[in-house]
Amino acid sequence: MKRRSRILLGALAVVCALLLAGSFAGALHPLGDSLAVFRLHFAAGVVVFASLWAAMGRRAAVALAFVGAFAVLPTAWMWVRPAEAVPAATLVHYQKNLLWVRRDMTKLAADIRSVSPDVLTVQELTDGNVAVLNLLAADLPSQQVCDFDRIGGVAVASRWAKVPGSGFCDEARGVTGMQVEAPQGPLWVVSLHLHWPFPYSQSEQMEGLLPILQGLDGPVVIGGDFNSVPWSTSVARIAEATGTARIGPARSTYREFEPLVPLPIDHVLAPAGRSGTTETRPRLGSDHLGLVARIAL
Repeated sequence: MKRRSRILLGALAVVCALLLAGSFAGALHPLGDSLAVFRLHFAAGVVVFASLWAAMGRRAAVALAFVGAFAVLPTAWMWVRPAEAVPAATLVHYQKNLLWVRRDMTKLAADIRSVSPDVLTVQELTDGNVAVLNLLAADLPSQQVCDFDRIGGVAVASRWAKVPGSGFCDEARGVTGMQVEAPQGPLWVVSLHLHWPFPYSQSEQMEGLLPILQGLDGPVVIGGDFNSVPWSTSVARIAEATGTARIGPARSTYREFEPLVPLPIDHVLAPAGRSGTTETRPRLGSDHLGLVARIAL
């Protein structure tokens, strides 16, 4: 019986270790970014099963437990890192996946208005919820709307004037944006909605999306439903293509699977090196929380 238990614990530790390794392989295959959602879970499995395996006589398994624990320290840090102090002069960015269903949008519009954002990015925009942009037209008069060939469109809005001719829309890739006349100078505001990595088509979407983002000349802020966690390859590739970095710690914005699987998949990216903070806002009829970023300009 002891031998069988040792074999079972060893097998579980090794399987968790392989899955943990796979969660770092998003650059090789999109399955890696899907596994990355569970990276901390796999690491916990490695630590627990390897420790029990070691206690039953396989002392070398202690090394596997340490590897599992140390491998995810950068990932864990994304959850617990302290908030940064932001100077008084900031960009306020409200990001929201609206959910495509038809409903009254007055409460959401009121919440957005209470934050007084400079820019707004939304996804899953449909005939049933587009009223939110109409309700905010006086506050955020510059707007760029783009259909998406899947589940609702994407849009950006701003209190600042749009640079004439700067708006763009790619319905196949789920991205839209415009350049606005921010007080500190022209600024690109981009909204995007990515598919889930694997087994869905995020990798193909990314191949067409990255050249669009790389072609934006000047500072960029991006808000979107990335359907990818902060430590994924996809988020890193978009940040690299635009010279941006994620703002704030990891914050779970899709909570349908909590507490077992928190999903921080909505993100705001701003020019690299800029400090900033984030906070979540209520669902208000959506299946995503809102995300507000305050970014030093």
